[in-house]
Amino acid sequence: MQVVCRLVEPFIHTQTIYVDRFYTSVDLLKSLSERGLYLTGTVMANRLPPEIRVDKKSADYKAMSRGDYYRSKLTYTRKDGIMEATAGVVAWRDGTMVYCLSNDVNNHECDKCRRRVDGGVVEVKRPICIARYNESMGGVDLADMKRMQCSSSIMGQGRWWLKLIFYFLDVGTGNALVLYNEQLKMRAQGKEYNRWNLSQFKMQLIEDLVGKSANDLFSGSNADDVLEHICVPIPDGRRVKCAYCGIMTRECRTRYLCAACGVPLCSMGSGKVNYDCFTEAHKTQDRIEMVQKKHLQMQMKNPQRYKK
Repeated sequence: MQVVCRLVEPFIHTQTIYVDRFYTSVDLLKSLSERGLYLTGTVMANRLPPEIRVDKKSADYKAMSRGDYYRSKLTYTRKDGIMEATAGVVAWRDGTMVYCLSNDVNNHECDKCRRRVDGGVVEVKRPICIARYNESMGGVDLADMKRMQCSSSIMGQGRWWLKLIFYFLDVGTGNALVLYNEQLKMRAQGKEYNRWNLSQFKMQLIEDLVGKSANDLFSGSNADDVLEHICVPIPDGRRVKCAYCGIMTRECRTRYLCAACGVPLCSMGSGKVNYDCFTEAHKTQDRIEMVQKKHLQMQMKNPQRYKK
């Protein structure tokens, strides 16, 4: 709250401040209200009174369809004790529950937004306060949204420093994309040009760093690459039991295998498991032979599942 209040000092009596959910709270709304500012922003559920939250395990949540929402009203007294004010809270179900706190927008009004679903695009009812927030939110929130849409796989789920490193890589790549698109705009000199999205930019960055095209990286046409012990996706996206987990009496399925051995193994690089079976299975030649033998036994038990 102190960070926001300090940043808005030059803009007292401006109008409305749009705030990301990391900062939004009822206390911040009160503080800005005393400064003559209105607030609209998404808010975390744990910063709202329990009676206006919608628990994901509750019957109310299960009865809601995408686009349904609940409205609530907060009443509070300003520090001077004279003026009583109100604010609206909306709990809207989109992909998940979204909470929006505002003392500037009427939470009874709605518009419609478009959402992708299997087989096409549908229109979904949306509270007007969330529409206003989406129109006016700043670059930090947009950067977070883009980073989440195309984030790097984080290895080692329990090690915070790896998460931090990958976060910096994602943020740096996103900032580089902004500069690249600005350069394209300057070169176009008012003419039409094609802006790059984050997935295109990351793919081009990978190709330039590795020195190979994406087709060469994933086709496996190079004989040297095929013979190297590297982790590659199983064809057709199948999930099969990890051979090393089978030796360690663990039940775990994976979508990856060793390109040289042909043995399915869990990998931390997928970001889905806590075991780096791929590294453990290749530490010694004995272990390589052991997992290959286990894989043969698994193939004999279920040949249809392990077909090439």
